[in-house]
Amino acid sequence: MNEVRETDSAKRHRKTGRPPAGRSMTMRHTDLNGIKIAYGVRGSGPPLVLIMGYRLSSLAWPFDFIEALAERFTVVLFDNRGTGTSDKPTFGYEISNMAKDVGGLLDHLEIARANVLGYSMGGAIAQEFVRQFPDRVFGLVLCATMCGGPRAVYASPPVVRVMRELDGLKQEDIARRIWSVTYSPGYLENHQTLVEDQMRREIAAPTPLHAADLQYQAFAEFDCSKALPNVKAPTLVLTGDLDQLVSPQNSKFIASRIPGASLIVIAGCGHRMMWEATDECVGFVTEFLTGASEGCRNNLDLPVPHDDRRGALADFVDFLTPAVELFANWPWMLAGAGVDTMTIARQSIYFGGKAQFGDGKPIVLVPELSSNLPFLLLSNWLKVLGYRPVTMSLSVNIDDQSVTDLIHATTQRIGRKAVLVTPASGIQIVLTIAEAHRDRVSDIVVLNASHHADIPLGIRVHFIASGWSLLLAIAALPQVLRNIRIELIEALSPVSVPRSTDGNRQLSAEGELE
Repeated sequence: MNEVRETDSAKRHRKTGRPPAGRSMTMRHTDLNGIKIAYGVRGSGPPLVLIMGYRLSSLAWPFDFIEALAERFTVVLFDNRGTGTSDKPTFGYEISNMAKDVGGLLDHLEIARANVLGYSMGGAIAQEFVRQFPDRVFGLVLCATMCGGPRAVYASPPVVRVMRELDGLKQEDIARRIWSVTYSPGYLENHQTLVEDQMRREIAAPTPLHAADLQYQAFAEFDCSKALPNVKAPTLVLTGDLDQLVSPQNSKFIASRIPGASLIVIAGCGHRMMWEATDECVGFVTEFLTGASEGCRNNLDLPVPHDDRRGALADFVDFLTPAVELFANWPWMLAGAGVDTMTIARQSIYFGGKAQFGDGKPIVLVPELSSNLPFLLLSNWLKVLGYRPVTMSLSVNIDDQSVTDLIHATTQRIGRKAVLVTPASGIQIVLTIAEAHRDRVSDIVVLNASHHADIPLGIRVHFIASGWSLLLAIAALPQVLRNIRIELIEALSPVSVPRSTDGNRQLSAEGELE
């Protein structure tokens, strides 16, 4: 039987007498894994690494949370790549790579083993870290997170839209939009000043849209579910029962898969439970990690029963479930209605395939009259897969100002160069558009074609040959888009992968250079 600890939300308060931890912390920088990472160290005692979640920097940790933990631990904070004062490249955001960032930071600090606490996406990074470096973790705390995979429970479509539809918004508006689904309604109503102050700290070093999109892509594709039974570190799983963003069911599943893991569900808290119930979370974390270091693994509550009887049938169900869900959702996905993009993100087009999610690129669809209907479906599909498609009007003249307005408005809003997509019959049109807007267009993808004789120098064109069917070419499009790296309109981040200056590069449907 599982024991779930609940806390009376009416008793929660912030201690106003404490000095504001973190205000005077000096952040330093070091080169890790090809980029500069900002970090800070506070307190004394056993090392404890804190890994922040999606689009937030280390400034987002609650002051009281850090101050209290620093009384017992040497707290290591850092800004994930893309956030705070760390570098913000256009590559390397895979969860496995961000876990290597953590390992590199520990190496830099000469810390052989540490306690690790991950929040939200940071919890995914923590899971991946303990998978890659099992001997470097004393104790593991996973807060408001998920492990991915076919049994993960993703947010509802309205919540996903809140988290994804951020292009063109000011930083304050983004923060206020997101906090509506990360705080519990009661806390948001009763602590408006604290929430506003917290927001001001978080946007002091804003996360650019491209970095947020790449973090989101990485989290959506993350799947550590099969590795959890191999976790040997003492593990505490914390969640709030009102979490809209990452359902508490995910924490329950994680705790059931990690041998000996403890689970605590805090009543009345949303996704930001450490902000809403700071003192309770500090108490749980401190007591657990102290007990873990002394070899007392189950000092907070009863361990969640672990089922080791999963066999071929369970694995087959995990394999088949995404395919069945995808088939059931297909009409709605094409219609662009009622679809949970995080659910579709883990469902490949092919049975048993690896889930793939888009990186938010702006895609300008240029259909011909005969291909209008497939392109309407394509637009909805690309949006579901994590891109930002717009469709050019069939009646527009390529010399018309509306073409320029569309290209400029789309790319300016997102901050990235666009990819033009057209059927074979529209190649001359898109080549003309690309030449006229070289500063706004990075690549062209031509569907249902294998080559073209007259490609201007410096324009990258990718051909998808599929025989007679345009729909088959469309099905291969996401893999090609995935291999087109993001190009920012303005100066790239100081650290970026150099782009080839070759003129006529052609990719197959699999995305390999030919």
